[in-house]
This record gives sequence, C-alpha cells and structure tokens, in this order.
Amino acid sequence: MKISLIALNQEKYPYPVQPIGLAYIAAALSKSGHTTRLVDLCFATDDRSILYEHILSYGPDVICFSIRNIDSTSFPESIYYLPRIKELVEICKARSSAAMIVGGSGFSIAPAEILDYLEIDLGVVGEGERAIGELMDCLAEKQPFHHIPGLVYRQDHGCQVNERDLPIDLDAHTPAREFLDMERYVAEGGITSVQSKRGCHFNCIYCTYPLIEGKTVRMRSPEKVIDELEVLNKRYGVDSFCFVDNVFNYPLDHAVGICNGIIRRGLKIQWTGFFHPRFIAADFAELLQKAGCSGVELGIDSASDKILSRLKKGFSTKDVVDAMGFCKKAGLNTCCCLILGGPGEDGDTLKETFDRMDQTAPDAILAYSGIRIYPNTEMERIALGEGYELGNHLEPRFYISEALKERLVPMIQEFSQTHSNFIYGGKPNDIPLEFIKRMRKRGVRGPLWELKSKFSKGASMLSSHRGVR
Repeated sequence: MKISLIALNQEKYPYPVQPIGLAYIAAALSKSGHTTRLVDLCFATDDRSILYEHILSYGPDVICFSIRNIDSTSFPESIYYLPRIKELVEICKARSSAAMIVGGSGFSIAPAEILDYLEIDLGVVGEGERAIGELMDCLAEKQPFHHIPGLVYRQDHGCQVNERDLPIDLDAHTPAREFLDMERYVAEGGITSVQSKRGCHFNCIYCTYPLIEGKTVRMRSPEKVIDELEVLNKRYGVDSFCFVDNVFNYPLDHAVGICNGIIRRGLKIQWTGFFHPRFIAADFAELLQKAGCSGVELGIDSASDKILSRLKKGFSTKDVVDAMGFCKKAGLNTCCCLILGGPGEDGDTLKETFDRMDQTAPDAILAYSGIRIYPNTEMERIALGEGYELGNHLEPRFYISEALKERLVPMIQEFSQTHSNFIYGGKPNDIPLEFIKRMRKRGVRGPLWELKSKFSKGASMLSSHRGVR
C-alpha cells in the first residue's frame, strides 16, 4: 500500500507544533512494510498546490488526515479550523480515488460528527498505531475490517464507533521524526514535543484527555524517553523540549526517573512541561532545576478553593502556594494557567484568584475566559442542565457562569492592564508573531509564557509591529 499521511494543522501561533502523533503513525506503518509519505502543511504557503502535486506524483492508495485541533479553544476570539480542513479534504477527493481515513486528537473528541461533516467513510479514534496497521493490512488484502478496535465507520443508519483495544506498549513506538522538516521547526522556534506517558488519571470536569488517551496512565520507560531526547539533541541539534504529557509529575517516581536519567546522561538541554501542584515538593523542584527544567506550567485553572472543588481539580490553593514557593526557591520559572468563569464563578472568586496571583507572583499568568464545552464531559452535562443549546459539538461553545456573563472579559482585561506578566488567551496574538519570530532568531527558546518577561522589557519594539497578526 502507498499511504499518504496529511498533517492538517496550520496554526503557527505562538510557535509551529511538530505533528508527533502522525510521526508515531508513520513509524508504525513503515515497520509493517507499507510505503509511507507524510505531507506536513504547517509551513505551506499554497496548501492547495502542495496537495495537487503530491497526489499527482505519488498516487497514494490511501490518504490519512490528522486533525490536531478543531478550534483555538479561545473566547471571545475563537478560530474555527474545521471549515478549512473540509476544503483541504475536498481537494484530495477531487484529485484522488484513494481510500480516505481521518484521525488525530481533534477527531477523537467528536469522531462521529466529524466523520459526517467531512463526508469520509473511515476514521480511527485514540491511539492509532495498532488500529491503522490492521486497517491497512485489511485494505491491502481486500479483507473485512469493520471489527477493528477503535475504528469509526459510516453505515446506513449512522456512524459506528468501535470500542478501543487494550493499550499498546509505548516502549515499542518512537515517532519517526525523519518524516518531518526538523531543521525548519528548530529554526522557527518550534518547541520539540516529547511524550513520556499517555492517559489521564484525574477528573477535571471539562477535560478531553480521557476521551483522547483514556483514563489509564501508561508510561514509557525513563530510559526510552532519555534515548529519544539524546537522539533529538545530537542528530537534530534540538536543545529545547516540552513534555506534552497531560501531567508530567504523575506518577512522581516516573518523573524522578526521567530527571535522573537526563542528569546521568549529561544532556545539555532545557525543557518545560505541565505539572500538578500537589506533587511538587522542595526536593523535586531542586531535581527539576538540576535536570535542565527551565519552567513549570501549572494548570491550576483557579486560585479559589470553591472553584477548584467545582472543577474537581484534586488540589487546594495551599498546594498551589506551596508549589510556587518550592519552584521559586529552586530557581524555576513559573506559569499559572487559569480558566475563568466556570461553574460557581462570581466576582468574589475571581478577585480571590487575582489576589492570590499577586501573592504568589508567577513569572507568567496565562488566562482563558470561559470553558470550552466538549462532548461526553461533565461540563457538557452541567451546561445542558442550565439550558445551553450546544448543537452538534463541532462549532465552539463556551460556558460562562451566569453571575459573570457580561462582566468576565472586562474584569480580566482590567486586571491584565496592571500586570505585565499577564497573557490573555481569550484574545490570541496579543504578542505579535513577528516579535516572537525575532526573539526566536536571536536564540530565545521555550514556550510563549517564558517570553513574556522579555516581551515586557522590549515593549518599545511593538510600535513597528502593531499591525502584524
């Protein structure tokens, strides 16, 4: 089988993101003997021509589309990606008779609805390494395939979504980054993502990680993770990484094993990740610093115990304050990510959160207004119970507590005006992309929030970039 893998993501703000999910699929298909090519549209200036030329020259038997996100998850300025994705799919349909399959994290959130929207007959939800290989073998041999776990397919009475298979052995798979333009990703400041585990143990009411990866946490061995870091560092010159696990420091002993492995190998790298405040103590924060961690991103959502309880975050404001103190003492940059306006939020809880941000003084505060409502989450059930009309789940819908319907965005903006460490995710591109590119060319690495302090110091540079978005 000649297989085309199409990475559809074209969002480059605040930095281009390597499609490592599709790189995992490319590795699995290559191992199984199929001829595979990956077309990454991230840097495409003329995506239509690129697809035309690829289909004409390669003549694929199967085209697999990967959807990373269906929208930007930001309110009030939300970007809906699916209409453009549909246009790209239609281009391929017009030029090729190949079988077409869709997958990816964005697809797994609402697979039946997206399959119908794109008018494609086949899809794969969740982990695709095993399912896509089985599906390709069946297609090549013209054998029945509707039994494959994780398969989504359209039939006369609607879409069928098969139960997923047992989890795969993560140590058996490494993303085939040779399929990606690593040199360009590194040159343009794209943070290199590394996954050390899959699955989410926690119960946040809005979260899609359990839908995408499942609730059972499965880990790669620390040594395999270190091997990947070392190869990326030595082969591609990558020295800045982000662990994209839903939570890096759970289970804690696994995170400790990775940190000790980085130190033992003597890797000269810097990295960040997403952290749970309840699993950060003084000794662990010191270990992070020694292992090259430059910054800790805490997805706290709120600094009000009332709201943390409603969101089922599994930690308290004391945990947040303690974790911030340990990180600062160890010399780590800190970012608190907030999702404001959820169930029970009012002026008092919002003020409580802002006051605690003043108290703890993180290097950056990344705040979003409203909670994106996804299907099959507790947030969806709450919204429906309060009379929200959600439609088909595809176009972005956001929950904002009744007490703050009209006041939330102005209150956030008022706070942001007096805090130089504040980044408002509700209005993307607040920091001009051209400025970010200039900083990257000067060798500044790390996520957007780590650029915030440098951006504040260089605010005088903005005058010539105000029109850049």
